[in-house]
Amino acid sequence: MVKLEEVSPEQFDNVDQQALSDDGDDNYSDFSDDDFDDDEDESILDRIAALKEIIPLKHRNRFSSSASTLTSWGKTGVTFVGKSAWVITTSMLLLVLPLALEIEKEQALVAYEKEAMQQQGAQQVTYQRWWWQWKR
Repeated sequence: MVKLEEVSPEQFDNVDQQALSDDGDDNYSDFSDDDFDDDEDESILDRIAALKEIIPLKHRNRFSSSASTLTSWGKTGVTFVGKSAWVITTSMLLLVLPLALEIEKEQALVAYEKEAMQQQGAQQVTYQRWWWQWKR
């Protein structure tokens, strides 16, 4: 059982001075390290959850509403980007890829014809030299 006793300010000052002079330690503290042993089991999430009592309900509701709105906009944006990427990719595969392959075939054919013309021109020059030599 605890017994409460009223102490006058003069008595309190005297008791306080005696306690400091008896201890001789200038760093006297009313708290000991044993008082905080229970806090070691407390996780960071427990501490964050305890912070909600500090923030008023009006501000918590506003923050929650803002976070919900931001999450909704984010989901909508990601969905839009994903669908747009799908449309662009399939369009490229169905329309642009065949066109690019045909253009490449056409360029290869033009290069082949050019090479054939050069060979034919070289053969003509060779034939003309042979003809002139034979004619002489």
